Amino acid sequence: MSQAITDAEFSSLLKKHSFVYEKNPSVAVSFSGGSDSAALLLLMNNWIKNRDGLLTCIYFDHKLRKESSLELQYAKEISSKLKIDYKILTWNEKKPKSSIMQSAREMRYKKIINYCKKKTILTLMTAHHFDDSLETYFMKKKRNSLTPNLSGIPVKNTQDQVQIFRPLINVRKSRLIETCEKNKLKWFKDSSNQNENFERVRVRNCIGSLSRFNKFKLYKEFKVKSRENKSFEIKLAEFFIKSLKFDEYGKFTINKKNFKYQNKYFQIEILKRILVTCSGSIYSPRSRSIKFFLDKYLKLTNIKFTLHSCIIKCSLDEIYIYREFEKTKKLNSKQRIIVKGHSVIWDNRFLINSIFFDLKCCILNNVIWLKLKKHYELMRKSKNIPYDILQTLPVLCFKNKMIIPFLTSRELMKNYGISVSLEPKIPLTKKNF
Repeated sequence: MSQAITDAEFSSLLKKHSFVYEKNPSVAVSFSGGSDSAALLLLMNNWIKNRDGLLTCIYFDHKLRKESSLELQYAKEISSKLKIDYKILTWNEKKPKSSIMQSAREMRYKKIINYCKKKTILTLMTAHHFDDSLETYFMKKKRNSLTPNLSGIPVKNTQDQVQIFRPLINVRKSRLIETCEKNKLKWFKDSSNQNENFERVRVRNCIGSLSRFNKFKLYKEFKVKSRENKSFEIKLAEFFIKSLKFDEYGKFTINKKNFKYQNKYFQIEILKRILVTCSGSIYSPRSRSIKFFLDKYLKLTNIKFTLHSCIIKCSLDEIYIYREFEKTKKLNSKQRIIVKGHSVIWDNRFLINSIFFDLKCCILNNVIWLKLKKHYELMRKSKNIPYDILQTLPVLCFKNKMIIPFLTSRELMKNYGISVSLEPKIPLTKKNF
């Protein structure tokens, strides 16, 4: 009996995973040329054409493999066959000498998401499936055996205002292959999937070599952990909603009483998420470093503890977390130029856009503050922004003017055609470790 996915089942999967889409939906599929993305492209095309929507096939050429030219050509062919739009994006920048797979993945998402934003495509779909998610869980388990809330790949998350959706995440790869075969779709096999220099390939081979009993045991464990992780993430989100305040200039305030009621592991996860977001990093701090803070300093008041390029400060009722100035100064020692009509990410945290003027962007030092203090001091005090937090904000210079975002009124910023917003690499709602 065929296990190919039907259009009715695919529609049911979208509904089950609460797929949010607009009227006349605009969706992109990240296409690799493999059986997974070919099946997704076919199923999504059948779904969207009945809703007067627009589907775009996006192929990203990493320029790393010889066969990518054939896959690129196939992306054009299958798009033509299905009568959908397609876009070819390429990685022409210089390639790193290490961590090539991670860098490739980051560049792929960055360029595809930027394209989606440019074309006002609200949803990007990827063809990750159950086998991918199981491998991810297995890798995390090997690295973090003591972490209880391990998970696979999430069904959906949001990056830079684009919804990334994985409707096939609970579907076995064998079924995607059958879907392609039934619909007479060809696909390419990625030669890098045989290269054991890559961790995922080693993990895939390891899982494949397990006995039938041990595979069943792993599947069962994975499903249990996935349910536990979902409950954990809900609990974490509820804590952030009820017990965390956030200021747009990058200050996080935790209700200390509510925080102290949580168990030690949950406290560690809360601080991990906040520290990653606050620092602008993609990596989390070590659990033992956070545990050291909790054991030694949480009960104290008026102390400053430096962790993960952030300052943690405790009062009687609250815990404050904000960026460490020394790290900001080191990362932004050179003045940045923002050409009008363009945007930059400053300090790995702030997205700065300028419509009318070229901007010079620099850090706030004592000399600059003496020039600006008379104009901004009252506003700083009214917003209760300590000077050591103020120093972590950018200073923008243009047309003989010098302004500090978040102390300059929104109306004036709008008149200047300048916007500054906190856009960390890893927001609180995204689990990256």
